[in-house]
Amino acid sequence: MWIKISFGVLLLLIINVAAVHAQAPSCSCGCIDPDATCPLDTWVIVLAAAAFIFATLKLYRKQSAQQQYAAGGRQD
Repeated sequence: MWIKISFGVLLLLIINVAAVHAQAPSCSCGCIDPDATCPLDTWVIVLAAAAFIFATLKLYRKQSAQQQYAAGGRQD
């Protein structure tokens, strides 16, 4: 179940990023206008995806450890 939810959230994030990049900016990021929007750098997106994957794995391992402990099969 958590795989479907995490996949759905990740897919939603990717679609949002694609939608933002699909809009043509009025000028380049070096504009004098401070309200001009610049797309996110690729490495920022990679960092966010890595943090999401790390958190998902950490929570999964914590949940499985709690289930083993509750079942009486505690392993140290």
